[in-house]
Amino acid sequence: MRTGHPLGMAGFFVGMTIRCRGLPWGQVRDRFDISRRHEKDATKMQAADAIWTSAEELWRWQTELDALGPRLPGSTAHEAFSDQIADRLQGFGFIVESDVHVFDLWQPENWRLDLPDGGTIPCSVFPYSGETPDGGVTARLVRCRSRRDLARARGAIALVEVDMPAVPARLLFRRRMSVPADLRLPGRIRNAVIASVLKAPDLRRAAAQGVLGVVCVWKGMSAENARDQYLPFTTPYQGCPAVWADVEARDRLIAHADAGGMVTLTLRAERRPATSRTLWTVIEGREAGQTVVINTHTDGPNACEENGPIGLIALARYFRSRPHPPRRSMVFVFTTGHFQIPQFGIGHRQATSRWLEDHRDWWDGAEGHRKAVAGITLEHLGCMDWQDGPEGFAPSGEIAPELVYAGNTQMARLYQDCLSGRTRTRSIILRPHNRQHFGEGQPLFQVGIPALALIPAPDYLCRTGDVLPQLDAGLMLEQLSTFREVLDRLDQLDDPAPVQSPSWGL
Repeated sequence: MRTGHPLGMAGFFVGMTIRCRGLPWGQVRDRFDISRRHEKDATKMQAADAIWTSAEELWRWQTELDALGPRLPGSTAHEAFSDQIADRLQGFGFIVESDVHVFDLWQPENWRLDLPDGGTIPCSVFPYSGETPDGGVTARLVRCRSRRDLARARGAIALVEVDMPAVPARLLFRRRMSVPADLRLPGRIRNAVIASVLKAPDLRRAAAQGVLGVVCVWKGMSAENARDQYLPFTTPYQGCPAVWADVEARDRLIAHADAGGMVTLTLRAERRPATSRTLWTVIEGREAGQTVVINTHTDGPNACEENGPIGLIALARYFRSRPHPPRRSMVFVFTTGHFQIPQFGIGHRQATSRWLEDHRDWWDGAEGHRKAVAGITLEHLGCMDWQDGPEGFAPSGEIAPELVYAGNTQMARLYQDCLSGRTRTRSIILRPHNRQHFGEGQPLFQVGIPALALIPAPDYLCRTGDVLPQLDAGLMLEQLSTFREVLDRLDQLDDPAPVQSPSWGL
């Protein structure tokens, strides 16, 4: 028997039963429609939860990233990673936008440091330093006592020790709160990235003073910790070839320089115009006019620097699969150029500043433009803590401290509340301080977008070697789950608070 009833046979009999109770059929149909929508929404929500990422999936993506090798801007490996990101997003149904940037590439091809007795000193490159002729440069090795004491090496190769200054933490950071509550920053910070900025030699000055090349060697850091650090990454092309010599060779090099010995420095590098891409995609929200910007960068020398794109892809897939679009549009930005900020950043800001300048219609709130009411920056996921100690460079057994910048008190409290489900937490929530805001969350803060920016800073952050043993997939999953909840709660806020000004002083 065919009833022709829109809900089928079951609907026919139920409808007849309810009609007998005096309820009009139109209301019956509406109730069934609502019930079916709720059932459909529940099914889609279950599907969304089912495709939330896992530690196994994150580790698979992580090892695929790592297999590409260092992914510095303009390199073949970085282009391959950009393709990987775009392909994965498109496979999940996203439309991926691409901003192509032209810059001057410096790409090292081979480098070595040779002594006259046939010995070779292990070394790594000083980024964007310079290059030698094919056969290298042979000259006397001259010890210089500081980064500016280079004139004595005119016509020679300078040897410069780079120490690890103990910088008072209060100059760089202002703590809002911590989880656990008793977690504190050390009184003084020793960090290779900071040391490379403050203490590495001024290679432009060296070139102007006729220095033929520079050999740097770390002081105050173990050989294993210092090996293959790709630093500094904040300088433009310098015009003077330079390398970092292995720490274990420091005493030998000093003695060789004191004896007036010769060395041959070889650093061959390709210099040419190149291109690199910033990728971005959008989940359109239900309400026009407001956005949340979620960003990271795609370039870096190792497995954790930068694995933020893994996290953004997982979050984007999750929120796209929810039964309803988010309240506010979510803009996911995968920025290039963090490892050549002088060419990609604008006004001495980090690389995301370029995307912000090029796409003001997505965040600045001007007439006809959307207004970004919040931001999330994710970098360096899953980092475990390794430290120099009596046994050398070794794990401490803890996760690396999670430095989290919060653009206002509301964002800080929101992040703190979302940590409740974690099994491992070492979060220090910061207020930007004395113009210091490390990482790609800086440009969001500087244009007035209140953001949370995760940026752990382990000692191995900028090494070009294998750092997979220092990463933990379970920790990655917990960190991403925290920010999934943060984004959920942000979407429910009627009136997100504006950004607070930075703090100043000691």
